[in-house]
Amino acid sequence: MLEEHDRRRSLEHARHHLARAASEVEAAQRFLNPASSSDEDKALVRAVADARTLLGDALDTIRAGVS
Repeated sequence: MLEEHDRRRSLEHARHHLARAASEVEAAQRFLNPASSSDEDKALVRAVADARTLLGDALDTIRAGVS
């Protein structure tokens, strides 16, 4: 029983940090110009979009684990 409580607490802690990270990445994405012709800018836009997707997937996994 205690192990399950610790597991849930750890997942909630991770969820909190991942949600904050997702919010920060979303905020950073607002500063990027997806229409830029620079290859570096395009790569950064893709990387940030990928990061948002991965953070969302991690949050979904945690939600499934807490349920």
